[in-house]
Amino acid sequence: MEKINDDELLNLLDGIGTEAEMEILKNKLAKDSEAMRRLEELQTIHAFLQKKNTLLTPSKNFTARVMSRLHTQPVLTFFSPKNGLLLLLGLIVASGLALMLLSSGTFDQLHTFLNVGTIPVKNDLIKIPSSLPFDLKWAVKVFLMINLVIAFVLLDRTILRPIFQKRNERFSL
Repeated sequence: MEKINDDELLNLLDGIGTEAEMEILKNKLAKDSEAMRRLEELQTIHAFLQKKNTLLTPSKNFTARVMSRLHTQPVLTFFSPKNGLLLLLGLIVASGLALMLLSSGTFDQLHTFLNVGTIPVKNDLIKIPSSLPFDLKWAVKVFLMINLVIAFVLLDRTILRPIFQKRNERFSL
């Protein structure tokens, strides 16, 4: 027996087709319980969509506004210029203080050991030493590098990119 597809069921619900086709489809449905269950599902969806058939009408100038904005570039700014400048200033101050402390030798003698012997490890395959050497001077250097990278990104996003976008807009007109 040929399986009834959803298109045939939807045509039945919409009343599309000749009387003979409808009769043949109804006879097939009487013999196929799975298709009958699918028809009930589609009837539920069909009834729901009939109730929700009221579309909201857009304003009269909606199409004109959409069409006029098709060729504009979206503005992607993560920070407002004011907040970006404040963050940039904070990063510069933090980096300056860290550089000043680093160059004065404050972190030269701060070598310590991190105690990792208290970590409970039940596996005999992993041998964890009781302590790891830690040099605070290298930690400050890594902090400075991260600060400088973030500062350059902020400089690009909040100051340089808007300047070059305005310049590009001016020369492209």
